Amino acid sequence: MTLFNELTRRKVFKVGAAYLVVAWLAVQAASIAFPAFDAPGWALRIFILVALLGFPISLVFAWAFDMTPDGLKPETGPRSSKIIFAIVAVLVVLAFTWYFKGQPSYRESAQAPVNAQNAVSAPAAIGKNSIAVMPFVNMSSDKEQEYFSDGMTEEILNALANVPNLAVTARTSVFSLKGQNKDVREIGKLLGVAYVLEGSVRKAGDEVRITAQLIRADNGFHLWSETFDRKLENVFDMQAEIAGAIAKALELPLGLGGDAALVSERSADQQAYAMYLQARAAYRARGDGVKKSIVLYREALKRDPKFAPAWAGLASSLAVLPWYVPEDEKAVAAAAMPEAEAAGKQALALSPNLAQGHNALAMVYSFQWQWALAEQHSKQALALAPDDPDVHYQYADWLDAVGRHDEALAYASKAVALDPLVPIFLNGKANSLQRQGRHDEAIEVRQAAYALAPELQNATNNLFANYIRARRLDEAEKLLDDTLPTDLARAKLDSKWDPKAGVQQGKRAMIRVLRDSSQMEVVRKELDAEKFAWLQTVLSDDINVRFKKVEADLEKHVSGVDPVSTLRSYGFAEYRKDPRYIKLLNKAGFDDEGNIR
Repeated sequence: MTLFNELTRRKVFKVGAAYLVVAWLAVQAASIAFPAFDAPGWALRIFILVALLGFPISLVFAWAFDMTPDGLKPETGPRSSKIIFAIVAVLVVLAFTWYFKGQPSYRESAQAPVNAQNAVSAPAAIGKNSIAVMPFVNMSSDKEQEYFSDGMTEEILNALANVPNLAVTARTSVFSLKGQNKDVREIGKLLGVAYVLEGSVRKAGDEVRITAQLIRADNGFHLWSETFDRKLENVFDMQAEIAGAIAKALELPLGLGGDAALVSERSADQQAYAMYLQARAAYRARGDGVKKSIVLYREALKRDPKFAPAWAGLASSLAVLPWYVPEDEKAVAAAAMPEAEAAGKQALALSPNLAQGHNALAMVYSFQWQWALAEQHSKQALALAPDDPDVHYQYADWLDAVGRHDEALAYASKAVALDPLVPIFLNGKANSLQRQGRHDEAIEVRQAAYALAPELQNATNNLFANYIRARRLDEAEKLLDDTLPTDLARAKLDSKWDPKAGVQQGKRAMIRVLRDSSQMEVVRKELDAEKFAWLQTVLSDDINVRFKKVEADLEKHVSGVDPVSTLRSYGFAEYRKDPRYIKLLNKAGFDDEGNIR
């Protein structure tokens, strides 16, 4: 008798096929049920491992035993049966040894050292009901339709943000991964989410096909997928319909409840909406993007002056502009605050419950040191959009300025948790740490911001300053070497400093002096008077010099909360009864005790 005939006679093929079907169905059911019942991640992995291990075991038992009317009868002798049981036992032991000993444990990976690279990929602990909506891929032949697929992603993000008990990674982090083709498990770890929603958009004429699929981030298993075919009559109504359908469809596999109603402010003008999306992305990137966003917002509002989010966006961009222009433009940028205030008020006149409008006004009033008004609008924004990272970021800035540093750090950390790949949010968290004198922790977070956007001057300059304060001079010098082209480009924009020498010259002179104090006289001859005065101010530990620096910054009033937060920081903690300190507090809008007047 041939081996094939013997395998057939003993029903090995039938048992194997039946086992595979049942095991596959069981794993699919477990992938949905385990999360719904709050089962830990390892429980599903062990379930899958047991299911895989059961396949060879089922084949062994099919060979060794036969089901008869009198019950289960061995097909082999006692000695063979013992050998088979021994093989099965060895397989089980090897499988579980590999699983528990052969893989790196969570504790080992959690305790890995953090640097500029892995700090970015080490977000807060993964929540069981957390999701990242990846940018939908534009499958249309016309690449100019990219705005359409991006708009679809925007609408789904808006819809899912309203699903109760679901944490949704914010837009900037997911869009920063656009086009990178990362594995879904890598995305899950990077963004700290349990689920990933992917999709594609194919638009041809007046027909559109949108596909979406929900995937478990830890193992890549697909939980749900759907295809939507529609006529393209009203693009925004169609996007809202499909986004709402997807949000509702996800409730069952995610074990969620409630009504996932879609609430989305949008323009009826497709081109205005496309400009709005571009402007918001440019604003989030900061740097030169702030000026670009202002131009785009204004163009969008020319097409649709009743588009409230664009008014809020314009207000926000104008409010942060002074931080992203050369020194000789800061006063002009600061003078635009009345326009920013007017834009924010217009946004709320059109849409009173628009969180972004309240947040923009909070930014403007913080810049103007109208602390009570800023707090009022920040709290309204938080109530309307408790998971908006921009709102947490702004409130943290306000809290630092009024001296509530522990709360500020909590809100800054929340902004990072909600949108972990945004350099400006990381920079904000580092600022909160720095104001408490936690230099090493601040450096770690700034390194993460630098790894994401080395071209962002604010974050890079702050990292350099932190290195100097911590006397980590080799790292400071390497940072200068790595950012030389960008720094020189910035110097060329600064009419007060020699473009050939640039900011680099002053910073390198600073490092030389810190390494050897005798270099101070040599440096005095190399630098012009303005740059040498700046160097002396930065290096000085004299409290009189530091008071004068803060006073001068307050007098200029071109950098909003920054000098106020500096006054509130650890460096002035022992001088809070000093008449000079109280005088500066009063100038910034506080009483003698530091309370809002």
